[in-house]
Order: sequence, then C-alpha cells, then structure tokens
Amino acid sequence: MSGEGQRSAGLVPAMLAALALKATGLVRRRAEAGKPSRRPDGPGHETSDVNVRNTVLVMGGLALSAAAVIGGMVLFIRVTESRQRAALPTLTPQQTTRLVPPPPNLQPDPYADLDQQRDAARATIDGYGYLDPARTRARIPIDRAMDLAVGRSLDGGEPSR
Repeated sequence: MSGEGQRSAGLVPAMLAALALKATGLVRRRAEAGKPSRRPDGPGHETSDVNVRNTVLVMGGLALSAAAVIGGMVLFIRVTESRQRAALPTLTPQQTTRLVPPPPNLQPDPYADLDQQRDAARATIDGYGYLDPARTRARIPIDRAMDLAVGRSLDGGEPSR
C-alpha cells in the first residue's frame, strides 16, 4: 500500500502544474476527437503552427534571466571590492610621498677626465719616485730602465756582446 500511496503523491504536483498551465493559457487544449483538423495530415504538413506568444515569452524570460545574472554579478563584484578596500589599512605618509629619482651622474666633459687620467699615468711611467712609504723600493722612468737593461742578461750574469 505504501507503493501506491507514493505514486499517487507524486502525481499531485504534476496535476497541479498542468492545471496551472491550462489556467494561464500557455498550453492549448487538444483538438476534440470529433472535430476535423484545419489542415491536412498528409506528409509535408504540420498539424499545428508554432505558438509565437509562448516562444516570445520564453525568449523574454531567458533574456531577463541573463540580464538578472549579469546585474547580480556586477553588484556582487562592486560590493566585494568596496568591502576589501574598507578592510585595507590606511597608507602611511612614507607610502604616499612621490618618489623623485636623482639626476643621472654623467661626466660634464669625459674627454678632459680621460686626458687627466692619461697624464697621471704618463707622469708615473716617466718620473722617478718611491713605491712604498718606507722608501725601500724606487721606480725609474721606463726609458731609463730599458737603457740599463739592453745588452745585459736577465739572469744577472755577464753582459752579452
């Protein structure tokens, strides 16, 4: 008995939905068996036309549903963003100050600087001087060192002739 009770209980919502559809006029009643149809039932002919009103209502419902979903998402995103911004701590003055990078460190006259560096190197090569603060080692001009080294053995022995 419980099986039949469950079956009949499942039919009640279906019957209520059918009655609601008939009352709104969205579903047409079946043609009476005794009435002749308006169109021939032969091949290539439809027995009824498409209900334009129902099609327009369904399409309008879909469009409204899509618009409602899009509007709901836009509203949700804006509310969420505003809550996230409100939850952020305020920025410190150090974070809000405008950073200005320093100007580039360019040489105003690089050729003059290069000449000055070459002159200092030339004075070191061509002049006499000490290599250490204790004055135990000295340097001599490179031309003089070459004159002293010409004709002498690098091993410290007798000069070659």
